[in-house]
Amino acid sequence: MWADGIEKKEIRTAAIAAKYDERLLDPKPFGGIKSNGREIEASGHMFGANNELNAWDKKDAITQQMKFAERRALYQRPGKQASFYTPEEKQRIVESVFAGDEMERLRFGAEMIPLILDRLDYEGFIRQVFRTHQLAQGQINSYEKDVNVTALVIQEDGQTIETVVKGNRIFPAEYLVTSRPIITISEIAQRQYDIVDRTHDKTTFQIMLKEDRNGLRELYQSATLENSLINVTSTVSKSVLETLQYEVERHRLLVDKFIMNRAELGDLKKNINAIDYDPITSRDLLLTGIFGSIWGVNIFVTAGVDEQGLENVSVPEGMIFAVTEGRYLGAMPIRVELTVLPADMFVFNQPAYGWLFLEQISQVVVNPRAVACAVKSSATVPSWISA
Repeated sequence: MWADGIEKKEIRTAAIAAKYDERLLDPKPFGGIKSNGREIEASGHMFGANNELNAWDKKDAITQQMKFAERRALYQRPGKQASFYTPEEKQRIVESVFAGDEMERLRFGAEMIPLILDRLDYEGFIRQVFRTHQLAQGQINSYEKDVNVTALVIQEDGQTIETVVKGNRIFPAEYLVTSRPIITISEIAQRQYDIVDRTHDKTTFQIMLKEDRNGLRELYQSATLENSLINVTSTVSKSVLETLQYEVERHRLLVDKFIMNRAELGDLKKNINAIDYDPITSRDLLLTGIFGSIWGVNIFVTAGVDEQGLENVSVPEGMIFAVTEGRYLGAMPIRVELTVLPADMFVFNQPAYGWLFLEQISQVVVNPRAVACAVKSSATVPSWISA
């Protein structure tokens, strides 16, 4: 990331990424209790690469689930400090960043990048829907498609969706996704908020929402090219999910994920008893209260409400999507990995420090048969997803 000849100095912000332990995103497994009552420090990870719980047997799986639930309650207890930094550490971080020169502020932004990428992979659903990979320097961005289907790509403006009918190879356009967190000098002086958490969360949310909303627009427009749009006249039930799943699997594909709003998850929880699930889902729901899959299909749930002038939601209320694995659906190649540039506002007569986080990506659906959509008759499809 740094140009040749510029070495990172050992400054007080250099250990930010190391100190920031995302314990709820990548927790350590529970290794038991020592004779003195302390927990044994275990190696490895509680969850595997496919987000599956690592356990020796059923008893160990239940133990690990209970331990994860305890940690979650510990770190999310009302009134408890949500950050893993102590107040003294936060104070030193703020002082070192804003009392130094521009290079130190740039290093501060660079230290945030690994944390933001981890959070994007954890919270942003579109990175888990499409097949994400890095494009090499000068590599041509192209993909093979079935000559009998239409492919959809997002144009360079990051908004317009183009359909590609002819040919068996497509060349997706690339566009920038940016986030510019701004911290005013007045806010810094008053110190009435957590600058580290705010910069982290604001940057993550802006990038994640842009990625997810663009990807969802592609999924919605792809869902009606080869499959039928399913009209849901009542609430969401097992029957709705099965109808949606069949739209994809009739093409000899396998549904891997359901994507829905929190309101539709509420319908499922109201309409289905625990014994109506498959045995694995029933056990998880009864033991942990977590509803993460049904019939072996993962359930991705989002929440949020768009307000006047604000974009807050990725999956609108009243809509459900069924998709296959990314390798059968589409791709999200990354040309420029997330990077940071200084973007102070002093030149605009505004007393504020700022950073510009940016990445250059593409998004393409190469197989519309791999996605289906259901919409409640009472729901209104927003213009941003249907345009």
